[in-house]
Amino acid sequence: MIFLLKLVPFLLISPAFSKYTPDWNSLDNRPLPSWYDYSKFGIFCHWGVYSVPAYRSEWMWWYWKGSKPDAEVVNFIDKNYKPGTTYADFAKDFTAEYFNPQEFVQTVNSSGARYFVFTSKHHEGFTMWPSRTSWNWNSQDIGPKRDIVGELKTAFKATNIHFGLYFSQFEWFNPLFLDDGKYNTTFYPEQVSYPQMIEIVTKYRPDVVWSDGEWDKSDDYWRAKDFLAWLYNSSPVKDQVVVNDRWGAGTMGKHGGFMTYSDHYDPGTLLNRKWENCMTLDKYSWGNRRAMRAADVHTAFEVIEQLARSISCNGNLLLNIGPDMHGRIPSIFEDRLIEIGEFVNSHSEAIFETKPWIHQNDSSGANIWYTSRYRSGIKTDINPSHNHVYNAQLYQETIIYAWILDTKIDQTVLKSVTATDKTKVAIIGTDIVLTGFEKGTSLIVDKQKIDWQKVVRRDVIILKIEYAATEVRNPLEYLDKKQRIEENTYFL
Repeated sequence: MIFLLKLVPFLLISPAFSKYTPDWNSLDNRPLPSWYDYSKFGIFCHWGVYSVPAYRSEWMWWYWKGSKPDAEVVNFIDKNYKPGTTYADFAKDFTAEYFNPQEFVQTVNSSGARYFVFTSKHHEGFTMWPSRTSWNWNSQDIGPKRDIVGELKTAFKATNIHFGLYFSQFEWFNPLFLDDGKYNTTFYPEQVSYPQMIEIVTKYRPDVVWSDGEWDKSDDYWRAKDFLAWLYNSSPVKDQVVVNDRWGAGTMGKHGGFMTYSDHYDPGTLLNRKWENCMTLDKYSWGNRRAMRAADVHTAFEVIEQLARSISCNGNLLLNIGPDMHGRIPSIFEDRLIEIGEFVNSHSEAIFETKPWIHQNDSSGANIWYTSRYRSGIKTDINPSHNHVYNAQLYQETIIYAWILDTKIDQTVLKSVTATDKTKVAIIGTDIVLTGFEKGTSLIVDKQKIDWQKVVRRDVIILKIEYAATEVRNPLEYLDKKQRIEENTYFL
């Protein structure tokens, strides 16, 4: 079986049969399927054996038994579990007796998100499907005794929400991986990680393959380029699948499909490549955490602000939740996603299928961010050299969406927008329309003219601006390349 899998990439990369060859020059030239850019907002879900102790974070095993054990974690285990307890013992208690894939669908749908990414395997190595290379360390053999990935795939297949899978390349304590480090061998990717990637794609056909845990080894060790060439050329999802940038040491922010650069990445400036801001509702953990307090959970406003900052700069937002050991999503997460979804669904035209504008945030320095669309659809002839990263500002064609994230100011001055005698401003989600702006001046919105009883939220409003003056500006020319790639704001 392993021998055959090793032959697959060789057969597929033959120039006579392949469009993409296993090298970054070729792979990085694959166009990103448009559905991903249009979708803007996704939900991430971290779930595994780590949800049983639910202590500190999903890295609990490493903090307990890694190279430098954390005394606090060690003391917690010693105090609360019988002597001789091993991490494998937690799998027996990972029963997931309340897991209902339809409830997961309902929760994601309530948020307004357009795609869902689930952890098929985290760094602990426990696969959430019956992997042929993970005997007795998967959700079918022990714990839930169910194919969790398969059940979720079936449930999401009946919706318009794209289904994706996160996959950790390495496993902290897998003997093959540890021996590879000692003896400079490649038995672990040949016998475990590479076959598992082929397995999840052929069996579950995800629209997203979200790689992680790659940083300790090269892309050659992980056979990442072989995998991507197969994925793009011959896999059952070759036409619609998207991938991230975590394929080996040094690949993050350089190679792959969309870029992540790091967790919680928020550059605050327009990037030429499509990117994703992955953040978690619990400020301190991606996995379920028993000690989580209400104050540890991001507010709906904070998430909406991150959504605005991300999509205005050519990014998507991937927001994480962590179910408990029983398969229940914490109520505070459900409530938060419902609140976010009420905003997203009532302001969808300013979010989905939009593009960045010629300004990302307002030049006044206020907390105002912009998205845009063309009235007549995509006009690729406006800025073809930038692969339609942003929309130009054209008087009759461009619709501007201004996300006002500080509504306490009596007058909001949009210095980046120049009014004309026909400029019209509507507040999305209401029937409020403002006109009569002074031609040739910055757009000024008077708070007193707004009926605040009609708005969806009082802390955020989105203005739909039509017939603003034409302006010629290429936002990519105003940015320093080094700043775009290296600037990193952590949202914690």
